[in-house]
Amino acid sequence: MTATASAELSAPTEVSVLSLDRVAEKEGLSVSDRIALGDAELRKLMAERMLQTFGWANAVALATTVAFVVLDQVNLALGLIPAGNRIVTQQVLMALLGATTVQVGTIAVIIARYLFPGRSREG
Repeated sequence: MTATASAELSAPTEVSVLSLDRVAEKEGLSVSDRIALGDAELRKLMAERMLQTFGWANAVALATTVAFVVLDQVNLALGLIPAGNRIVTQQVLMALLGATTVQVGTIAVIIARYLFPGRSREG
């Protein structure tokens, strides 16, 4: 092997990254193709917003639960309530855990159906 050939083999090759937007501009895609590209971006944006909304809602629920636990501890320490009259009980924690599990599954189904629409059932 010659020195030039080995230099060409060992030199890093530049990898070209193609995006759908660049291809659309370069190829002059049809209106329906451009709409499909815009629709994909909208789907991605909506998926991100749904995840942010669910995350925010769960953070608020968790902060509220923590506040009630602190309130329970203060009330117990001051002797204002007996131990059996706590706000946050085992049932409350189990309901919170169950609701969180259902939300995660719901998010996955909604995003999957929105990002990957199937065939119409009418046809």
